[in-house]
Amino acid sequence: MKRIDAFAFAHSGKEAHGTIPLVRFSRAVEGLPEQPLGDAGLVTWSVRGEIGKSGLLLGRPLLHVHVQANPVLVCQRCNTPFVHPIDSEVLLQLVKSEADLDDGFTNGEHTNGFAGEDEEDEEGNGFVSNQPEKVVGSHHFDLLAQVEDELILSVPYVPKHEVCPGAQANVSEVPEEPAVKRPSPFAVLEQLKHKD
Repeated sequence: MKRIDAFAFAHSGKEAHGTIPLVRFSRAVEGLPEQPLGDAGLVTWSVRGEIGKSGLLLGRPLLHVHVQANPVLVCQRCNTPFVHPIDSEVLLQLVKSEADLDDGFTNGEHTNGFAGEDEEDEEGNGFVSNQPEKVVGSHHFDLLAQVEDELILSVPYVPKHEVCPGAQANVSEVPEEPAVKRPSPFAVLEQLKHKD
């Protein structure tokens, strides 16, 4: 695995990138169907370090992580495998210890009256969501483990097709058939009304 001095990496604005077979990320593929080999089964990743230049991030060590992959998942609706494209970018703020993970944005100090909005907004549109995620940095930071974490977080909890194969044909047939074969229940009521 690729280990770096995360703080030095951020301070010097270094970049790292590469491609790795998805099957090498054992935590990410656990419970998934067999993944393709060759180019289709590659994870492309890049990490760029920098120091925050403005606002609350001024002077703070940051890592930009970008992960692209096409894992095969199983649709929970129709139970067939499908490719789920992942193209995820995340900004990470390096902190020195686990105690620092809770500092800052969550204690009301920097929320500008938006306290709690990150809890209410499950879509990630709250004030806090545009802040970087905090991770504990080290001089032996496992870069690929961080890439794998991002990969895991990008896989949907309940994977499913937008429209399951075969469902499109059924959807287009269903509205037509009943309209032709079945008379409207209101037509029967209309006939009863005129019998008086």
